[in-house]
Amino acid sequence: MIATSLIAAALAGAAPAQPPAPGPDYSGLWTRWSAVNGDSLRAEAARETPAAPSGSLRAGSPELGTRVGEIVRTGDCEEGERVARAAGDFPLVEAVRAHCRTAVPAVSRDMRRPR
Repeated sequence: MIATSLIAAALAGAAPAQPPAPGPDYSGLWTRWSAVNGDSLRAEAARETPAAPSGSLRAGSPELGTRVGEIVRTGDCEEGERVARAAGDFPLVEAVRAHCRTAVPAVSRDMRRPR
């Protein structure tokens, strides 16, 4: 019996070892930040600057103020801010924000009131 076990152990040791099964591939989980930074710098360098708005909707023009005022008056503060920002009129953007900030809390106060 001992001889059989020794022979079996010797044969098992003599058999070629099978390579382990390949594990999961984790190589796609990490980002090469140097490559990402280079891609970002190249994309920024290739990006064209937006053309300045021409015509009546220029920053500081009365037409822009009237148009944004009409949009905000309908209650679409986001669109009014977007139009002012697209024209590059940042004081008008701040004015839209200030107007809409005072309008929105009044609505939210009414909604908190128990009925």
